[in-house]
Amino acid sequence: MNVSAIASTLASPVPAADKAAAAADAAAKSAEAVSARKKVAGQFEAILVRQLLSKSVGSMLGGDDVAGSVYGDMMTDSLAQNLTAGQGLGLGRMIEQQLTPPASHAPAARTSASP
Repeated sequence: MNVSAIASTLASPVPAADKAAAAADAAAKSAEAVSARKKVAGQFEAILVRQLLSKSVGSMLGGDDVAGSVYGDMMTDSLAQNLTAGQGLGLGRMIEQQLTPPASHAPAARTSASP
């Protein structure tokens, strides 16, 4: 049995193509995570705005009948979606910042003092 041949194949470094593929996969997962955070933050902002508007729109319409309630809900949803579309009110950006994990290594931010 040729043990040296087996040992040399096990000890060989990972090919550069495998490293590049792993880096590409990590970049794709990172981009997907950023996109997912933006989407979730925008959705949460819309829900929050809808909750804030629901009382004021209901009081503007006046009546307590079913038709007024349904119309008020539709109007509240439409207002919330339009207010949070695009840049929104800024709540989504703050929520996204809170959802973003802190950078594990920030070499540019660190400064070392020499003795």
